[in-house]
Amino acid sequence: MEEIIKSIFGIHGIYCNTVVKSSSGFTNNVYFVNNKFVIKLANESAKKEKLNKEISVYKKLDFDFIPKYIASGECEDFSYLIISKVNGKGLFSIWHLLTDWEREDVIRQIANILKELNKLDCSNIALDHDDKNWQTLWIKKFNEDVANISGFGIDVSKLKNYGQNLGELLKDNRYGLVYNDAHFDNFIYCNGKVCLIDFDRVRYCPIDYELMIFKTMCDYPLKFASEEDEKLIVPETFENVYYWFKNYYPEMFAVQNINERVKLY
Repeated sequence: MEEIIKSIFGIHGIYCNTVVKSSSGFTNNVYFVNNKFVIKLANESAKKEKLNKEISVYKKLDFDFIPKYIASGECEDFSYLIISKVNGKGLFSIWHLLTDWEREDVIRQIANILKELNKLDCSNIALDHDDKNWQTLWIKKFNEDVANISGFGIDVSKLKNYGQNLGELLKDNRYGLVYNDAHFDNFIYCNGKVCLIDFDRVRYCPIDYELMIFKTMCDYPLKFASEEDEKLIVPETFENVYYWFKNYYPEMFAVQNINERVKLY
């Protein structure tokens, strides 16, 4: 793989001095080059599709809170993306070391980052625009899940009754670019500044869908922490996170039936 990476960087006129594989990055092969660049590679069709989505996002976005797009392309059946390396540490690894004031400031920054993403024009980004039919999408998914559960001989009458209200529950929607992976492993912290990485799960849908992962992380932080970071997690330090986030991004919560919607997600 190192030779392929050197070839790719050679195409773009960059000499590879060091190539180090990242310990994270489940969707793509991820490597650090010269401690200045990150290259992501994929050679399977499903993973290429996710990487191409991420490439289209990086080409479109230009914020100081995300890595800079350098290059992308194809080489020896690999799709690749090169971006700048963000210095710092994942929030899970340092959260227990921060003061309450620093933690609240981190959540303020996260809220502002997600606000900026939510209001973007998504017309030039490769997204699944079937999400525009939010009610239809979720009613179909819910009914399929109920049918699967029923197949195990479980009484689903209460679920069917609940499902009759989904259209009303999901009718109040404000659409935008949703990051869709907002947990602390994807936020990098350095000298008081928060940056966001990894854009292969973004979708165009109601912005409150962001709360599906974010709320789950607040309630069960160990679910998202890496094996290395699990021992550093202090659940009590997450108690105010959801409250802070709501204070700094009230517009995300300004939807009818927001609590029920988050439960559904």
